[in-house]
Amino acid sequence: MDLNDYFDPININLETSSYIDANEQILNFISVHTFEHKIEKVESANVAIFGIVSENENQKKYSEQGLVKIREYFYSLSGFNKQINIYDLGNFKQCKTIKDHNAGLRDVILELLMLNVMPVIIGDVDNILYPNYTAYQTLDKKANLVNIDSKLRIIENRETEYKSALWKILVENSDSLFFFTNIGYQKHFVGPKVLKYLDDKLHFAYRLGYIRSNIKEVEPIFRDADVIGLNIEAVRQSDAFGQQNGSPNGYYGEEICQLSRYAGMSTKLSSFGVYNYCVENDKNFQTAHLIAQIVWYFIDGYTHKVEEYPLENTKNYKKHIVKLDDFENELVFYSSRRTNRWWLEVPYVNPVLNKQILVSCTEEDYIDATNGDVPERWIKSFQKIN
Repeated sequence: MDLNDYFDPININLETSSYIDANEQILNFISVHTFEHKIEKVESANVAIFGIVSENENQKKYSEQGLVKIREYFYSLSGFNKQINIYDLGNFKQCKTIKDHNAGLRDVILELLMLNVMPVIIGDVDNILYPNYTAYQTLDKKANLVNIDSKLRIIENRETEYKSALWKILVENSDSLFFFTNIGYQKHFVGPKVLKYLDDKLHFAYRLGYIRSNIKEVEPIFRDADVIGLNIEAVRQSDAFGQQNGSPNGYYGEEICQLSRYAGMSTKLSSFGVYNYCVENDKNFQTAHLIAQIVWYFIDGYTHKVEEYPLENTKNYKKHIVKLDDFENELVFYSSRRTNRWWLEVPYVNPVLNKQILVSCTEEDYIDATNGDVPERWIKSFQKIN
């Protein structure tokens, strides 16, 4: 695949920052697809950033302007302490139909996945999640999808024939989905039927208040994620004006950056996106600046990720066995001697298979188990695989 056929080059007047040494800014360490420099050797990159321009002709000019501002802010930030190769592929080319757009985007993401390059996608709509998900279907792979959003947008409108990305993934085409997890929904935006539907399908949803009080809880969720989509409307409007439907409540800017860093540290994650940016409402381009920092913290997390898997090298891990009264299965936990991260073993019922999966968890899950409570992660995972 020639990625030059899928991306428009970008033209940005790069200016050095007044508060960082010019030689230490990202603009000196990133490869950029411009009119003078075509895309080449993308397989040598660790991360590939690209933008999605609005399909709406009336919004196209504003969408392009917003992506320019995000890039200007991002390039002016400090470089990273560790070596990392970043490629800005430009903006995904416009297609004649939505179907063609989704197919092309799926193929690009699939190509990057095959090259072991992390796509970082920035766009103005969250429907990008669907072609992102279908790339994993093409690989015939079960994926864990995490959505950071204040709402659960599982929507179908039969009159307009509109179907949201999550409707297509969760309701119509879920055969390649293992777990879906929402991080930070606000209860006044979500009806009880939707929450019950997710629970019945053995998925997860965490309220904003819970995550803000237990922000480290997201680390094991992200550790098992394949796809993470961050809707900028998850951020309170006073910290991110560039939203179509802003709310006075939501994550603070520093909290969303902390979540992004946790996402980058995931060793399983293979694609990340920031969606629903509305440049027309973005006072002083504050949200463009925040998105640039979200991407920066994601990549910073990427440079600090640690590859660990207890079943491959047990000497670096402690094994903890918990036996519960009136419970047939014993619970097997592993903890890392290096990072103090935790995992939970979930067995297959069929003895012929004689295997198990590992689910990332927290030390609190282990403590709860010693007090007689079976972790929800274990219960839902066990039901999923058996």
